[in-house]
Amino acid sequence: MAKQMTEEAQLQKLEARVTELEVSLSYQQETIEALQQEAAKQIQENQQLNQKLLLLSEYLKSLNLEAIKKPSEEAPPPHY
Repeated sequence: MAKQMTEEAQLQKLEARVTELEVSLSYQQETIEALQQEAAKQIQENQQLNQKLLLLSEYLKSLNLEAIKKPSEEAPPPHY
């Protein structure tokens, strides 16, 4: 009888441990999924920023920088 009780207690402990591991695994899977979603979002934002940077770079290249005079060529302000 005592042996059967011990086996039953061990079985209950094992079942509790398996349940605890299953719960832990479930939380880990949720965390991994959330991290994957966040990583995908960051990748998308990074791609958008790269596109904007390219557009800005193209815009700056298209500006007519020759129209801007060097400081030595500028007329002094009227208060001089």
